[in-house]
Amino acid sequence: MIARRIYLGLLIFSILIGVYFYGIAVENFDKEFLKIFSILPFFLFMAGVHGLFAHLLTPTTKSKMISYPLVMGMVYVLLFFIHLFVIVPIICPNF
Repeated sequence: MIARRIYLGLLIFSILIGVYFYGIAVENFDKEFLKIFSILPFFLFMAGVHGLFAHLLTPTTKSKMISYPLVMGMVYVLLFFIHLFVIVPIICPNF
């Protein structure tokens, strides 16, 4: 139960970082810094998604699922492509 709260906290923290750095205070930071720093909220978000998904499944279910690593890999790739081709061009148009 506490692990779910930690992963949910990571999700919320990553969204708050993204809103602050790329919504509220975007003019205060250099574009190069924002491009490099954008990986931190992405990884925090991915850790939260992975942790919540992993804790929703029971260990016996995960051991029977050969596709579990494939599903987690596909989720990571999907979110990475959304981050790379949608979010980064919006926050840094000359990327």
